[in-house]
Amino acid sequence: MANSGGEYAYSEDNALFLQIAGGDEASYTQIFHLYTPRLLPFIYKITRDEHLAREMLQETFLRLWMKRADLLRVERPASWLFRIAANICLTHLRTQATRHRLQNKVEEKQATNQYSSAVEVLESKEMDRLIRKAVAALPARRQEIYRLSREQGLSHQQIADQLQLSVSTVKNQLGFSIKFIQEYLHNATGLSLAVLVALFLF
Repeated sequence: MANSGGEYAYSEDNALFLQIAGGDEASYTQIFHLYTPRLLPFIYKITRDEHLAREMLQETFLRLWMKRADLLRVERPASWLFRIAANICLTHLRTQATRHRLQNKVEEKQATNQYSSAVEVLESKEMDRLIRKAVAALPARRQEIYRLSREQGLSHQQIADQLQLSVSTVKNQLGFSIKFIQEYLHNATGLSLAVLVALFLF
């Protein structure tokens, strides 16, 4: 089984990504069938809308195909796919929520020009940029642990060994960092903490 866990599943997913990068549609179809049962429930947790979840799933796999040249550099296919899906969902929800919130302001203040300008500004923001700012605001040790975990993909045990810390310390520090980032994003975007928690599930 391709997704039964372990090195075999990881190696096969990477092999499929390499083939997709070369334009192999059969490998693309295989990845679609392998990951749809995992991605769809994840996306639904964020959108809470079955029809929208399926649209976001299609958008995720469309993005996979359109960005296939980038797959040569992807080391963790599952994490890459889940992050793409989460970013697509959150961008959609953020845009919709902002439009609704600003529309209410427009109705109150009758300021249509201000509304259009505010929407343009918000839609130009990138979630990754906000996350980088949040990480940069962490204490140095927490930054280090977070980057080793989320950017380099090290396990708690590997981080503990590298930094000469206990596994429980690594888990606690990573938990504090994620909570801080979620609150930072909540304050910066107005997204609910429940949605932001979903972003950090994978």
